[in-house]
Amino acid sequence: MSSNNFFSIIIPTRQRHDTLKHSIQSVLNQTHKEFELVVMDNFSSAETAEVVASFNDERIKYYRAPERLSMSDNWELGLSHATGEYITVLGDDDALMPDCLEICLNLLQEYDVQTVAWSRSTVYWWQSAIVPWHKNKLYVQLQEQVAVNFKARQKLKQFYNFEVSYGELPMLYNAFIPRALIEKIKCVHGKYFMSSIPDVYSGVINAYYLENYLYSFRPLSVAGNSGHSTGTSSCYPSLDGKPFKDFLNDAKKDTKKLLHDSLVPSINPFMAIADVQVRTKELFFPEDEEIKFDILTVVRAGASSINMDIGEYDTRLQEIEELAKKHKIPPSQFNIPERQTHQPQAYQGPMSDGNGSIGTWAINGEQAGISNVAQAARLVWGMLPDLSFFRVNYLSKEYRSDLYQNLNLREINLIVFPDWNQPEPSLNEEFAQVIRAIATHPDKDKMTLLVDSSQISDEDANLALSSVVMNLLMEEDLDVSDGPEISVIGLLSEIQWEAVKPRLHGRIVLQSENKEAIARVQAQHIPTRELDSLIISNSRNEISSPS
Repeated sequence: MSSNNFFSIIIPTRQRHDTLKHSIQSVLNQTHKEFELVVMDNFSSAETAEVVASFNDERIKYYRAPERLSMSDNWELGLSHATGEYITVLGDDDALMPDCLEICLNLLQEYDVQTVAWSRSTVYWWQSAIVPWHKNKLYVQLQEQVAVNFKARQKLKQFYNFEVSYGELPMLYNAFIPRALIEKIKCVHGKYFMSSIPDVYSGVINAYYLENYLYSFRPLSVAGNSGHSTGTSSCYPSLDGKPFKDFLNDAKKDTKKLLHDSLVPSINPFMAIADVQVRTKELFFPEDEEIKFDILTVVRAGASSINMDIGEYDTRLQEIEELAKKHKIPPSQFNIPERQTHQPQAYQGPMSDGNGSIGTWAINGEQAGISNVAQAARLVWGMLPDLSFFRVNYLSKEYRSDLYQNLNLREINLIVFPDWNQPEPSLNEEFAQVIRAIATHPDKDKMTLLVDSSQISDEDANLALSSVVMNLLMEEDLDVSDGPEISVIGLLSEIQWEAVKPRLHGRIVLQSENKEAIARVQAQHIPTRELDSLIISNSRNEISSPS
């Protein structure tokens, strides 16, 4: 893990040598010094190559496209040159925090996760930014120093429902993605990027193929918005549409006319995101009914963001109404906010959220001595608490291994949630039926039966189970010394349960169960196994591994 080939940072760039040099500098400022930096030049003029050469650092690999490519094709070409085990893309006006690689290396080594992603809500607006009230402003999100475990599928559902932004997805733009996952996705259609909006698309497709990922609310990069920014230009076309027009020209197609048939012609960002959603679903998971593309949700999301660029209010209103009419959605189903009459004013200092809490600090870059994104990243780094205050709400590999060992987990793990308050004869009979079925299974030596004991003490639970096992031995000559293992499982924390549930093959359904415990740990989502079917499967050896 200390190899130079563990981390690859790709900076795709096109005619932006003025900001590129500071993005490169932010990578070279890393406290963890071993990495490769791939600069993928999309057929720029000579200044780009000159900027890269000026650093004279063997960790930097420079490649130039043979012709002007679309953004996605240039990113794909950059991927082909990256050799690292974990890969991320850095915008050519963005910056990595100086301790980004150090933190990611620690998290990937200590925790059983494939991917580390992070919030991009700390933003530096360059002096060249097209939005006047944001020029040379640094917005620092005052989040907790914490990383949490996100269930990828749940987060993807929330994104399709427009409940969270794409910034919470594991994009290649805000995460280190394992090369193995990228190669797995490439096997489906022959390449990784299948959308003209590669950052959002990568978040969707990575989330679909991942089980979980660690998400750091503590910033590991600073998002830069310069006068070159394609995303900013698409959000504020009335202020300056040139970067977005260049993006469309490079794509060699009229993206406005080539949106999905379910949408209407538009350059509105919410419509573009909807296009990514529906196309990615059609390409990779069309039959997945849990992840739904819903036009009404799209219409409502578009309406809620209609005042982002008040100069485009009328155009966006027309597009929202056309989309609703196309799908016969009555106006009563969505709300159009009134037109704002004034643009926001420049501001610096604390900014409160809707609950009155200070969530962001706006810093005047000129007064703070900031003129580029690398300097902004260093300032934010100096504002944050020491890493000893960084918390991870997830079990480390070592703790997880100890938990599995303490519970005697094996290849096949089943669980029951008995109601310990039922009469003792009924309880013992249920235990006897379950243990008898498992102890006569051909794979009994590979099995563990977990017994929830959250209603009583572990000592009392073990005494009751030992009595049942002893009776089976004496009355039926049924010896369980060769298997299965029987372990009681008491009150675990939510994080501990999240670690255990992926190792469970099924929940055996009892006549009398502890419904409260099942609901508390969401055990209803564990595949159920009726006792009768378990007995029948004994002769067929049909217990399968967890999916």
